[in-house]
Amino acid sequence: MKYVCKKCENIYAPNPEVIKCECGGALWLDYEGKLKKSDIHQNDFTMWRYSAAYPVKREDVKISFGEGLTPFSTIDYKEYEIIVKQDNLMPTGSFKDRGVAMVTNYLNNLGVTKFTEDSSGNGGSAFAGYCALGRIDCKIFVPAGTSEGKIAQMKVYGANLVEVEGTRAHVASEAMKSIDGSIYVGHNWHPFFVHGVKSVAYEMWEQNGFKAPDNVICVAGNGSMIIGVYLGFKELLDSDEIDRMPKIYGIQADNYNTLYREFVGDDIEFKPLPTIAEGISIYKSTKHEEVVEFVKKTKGKFISVTEDEIKNALLEIGEKGFYIEPTSAAAFAGLNRLIDEKIIDKSEQTAIIISGNGLKATDKIMKLL
Repeated sequence: MKYVCKKCENIYAPNPEVIKCECGGALWLDYEGKLKKSDIHQNDFTMWRYSAAYPVKREDVKISFGEGLTPFSTIDYKEYEIIVKQDNLMPTGSFKDRGVAMVTNYLNNLGVTKFTEDSSGNGGSAFAGYCALGRIDCKIFVPAGTSEGKIAQMKVYGANLVEVEGTRAHVASEAMKSIDGSIYVGHNWHPFFVHGVKSVAYEMWEQNGFKAPDNVICVAGNGSMIIGVYLGFKELLDSDEIDRMPKIYGIQADNYNTLYREFVGDDIEFKPLPTIAEGISIYKSTKHEEVVEFVKKTKGKFISVTEDEIKNALLEIGEKGFYIEPTSAAAFAGLNRLIDEKIIDKSEQTAIIISGNGLKATDKIMKLL
């Protein structure tokens, strides 16, 4: 395995201290997983049942909460049959556990015992939880004003928490400058992270009777969920386990919608505004071009939704029994738009991924109410 920069084609040997290319571009793991039904570990009821396709194998996993295999339930939603993948029920309450489990085990096996991370909340919560389990020292930088539930979660796990005034990019910059002998594990940069996230595609495939849905809807900030869904289903396609890729629909908030702007050909230079969808309040993805390209390859779309649409969707899906954070509600706001504009059809099978638990953002939800 090696790290590859898709911008300048530089190649690096995997090294815990190498997190991005010297040109400033994101590094990708030069690794293509293969997965057949026969490769699944039938006696393992976690995401590691698919480890044949991972760069970290099942026998090398030392830090695990038994993550994965989250519920895959069908609901009647505005006369559409929608399948809901509930990653809000992961061990620390978000899909980030998938990528963090991969990164943490990879680095733990190399003897790394001190992490520095930056996060808008869920990534930090995940690293704090897994570091607590693995007895790894953890320092996390978050934006000032991050939801109290996430702050409390990280503190209870024992992480050294630093709140930073400024943009999400400023938070990342402060974390990179303050590693103090630790290893920077920023989930928006680490090449192993998306190879954990792709487990969500394998799970949806198996839980759906070993078929790919026609459409997959997910929120997009840095775009790791989109990348994970794309990589997972692409590997299944290349393994001849599915015969087509699902269309991927990436949902952004109007106040932070650079990926959407790129997709539709608008100017991506703009002044972002605060959004209740804090988990996707990222001005520009570290993998901007690739995320847009993956959506285009599946013939999907990016949808941008308003703050009111997010709030209304949060309350609508709550009445269906799902208590989710506002960031995840943006996905349902996008689903509403896809239904209203007849972009998806009732005859198609549509899956939507809930990225984070509402309990993390109860303070902000109370204000909305």
